[in-house]
Amino acid sequence: MKGPCVVIGGSGFLGHHLVEGLLLRDYVVRVFDLRQSFHDDRVTFFLGDLCEKQALIAALTGATLVFHCASPPPSSNDRNLFYRVNLLGTRTVLQACRECGVQNLVLTSSASVIYEGKDIRNASEDVPYARTPMDYYTETKILQEKEVLHAGSSKDGPLTVAIRPHGIFGPRDPQLVPVLVRAAQKGQMKFIIGDGKNVVDFTYVDNVVLGHILAAETLEEGSPICGKIDMMIHWCQLHAMIPAVTASHRASDSFNNQIICLFLVMLNALTRCFDNLNG
Repeated sequence: MKGPCVVIGGSGFLGHHLVEGLLLRDYVVRVFDLRQSFHDDRVTFFLGDLCEKQALIAALTGATLVFHCASPPPSSNDRNLFYRVNLLGTRTVLQACRECGVQNLVLTSSASVIYEGKDIRNASEDVPYARTPMDYYTETKILQEKEVLHAGSSKDGPLTVAIRPHGIFGPRDPQLVPVLVRAAQKGQMKFIIGDGKNVVDFTYVDNVVLGHILAAETLEEGSPICGKIDMMIHWCQLHAMIPAVTASHRASDSFNNQIICLFLVMLNALTRCFDNLNG
């Protein structure tokens, strides 16, 4: 068995999938969250507020690895909540990690930290942070990421790395696909901005999980990822998703069939909505 490791935000969409991925790799897993959204005899749950250091210490004591993927959803519009969770909460997490002797910390950041409303193609980790963030979520994710990466360069802090996925989707998705369907039902998707060839990045949840675990397993003194960032994005045009995904599947036996199924479900749902709205 590996670990123990702690998934902060382990009851959420990504966190739950991350817990499942860690269990498949024989990790001893603990979850720290405000609530318990599932039951698994192999997982120890700690319920608490990540701004309360003592509650975190109870979960982190004896752990060597922490995944921090807790955040209010981007659709929230509560500036104080974003600052409290993403910035102040992360500072408390770092303090608890230091006091508990946690060795490695993997942060779930966001690709939005470099976005300022202008097209970005073939972006690398060297693109600077947005000078004018689009919303409170992005503003606080920038501050959060800076805190975590700086902590990784200090002598008494854990080794750190930040992962920047975008548009995470997959089974149990509570946001991306449901939001698209609701928007279509409300008639909010009848318009095209630009020439109709706009691209956007989506990341399948299992790929995000694998990226987090591989980063954690590579994070050691002298590793090139220490205190660094990794972008996890796949640019695609909505109308070209199925051919692109099918081609990728044919090219690699390891490609997950679920990605094709989910795209089909998503596009089928949207098509039905459009038919109903126009019909």
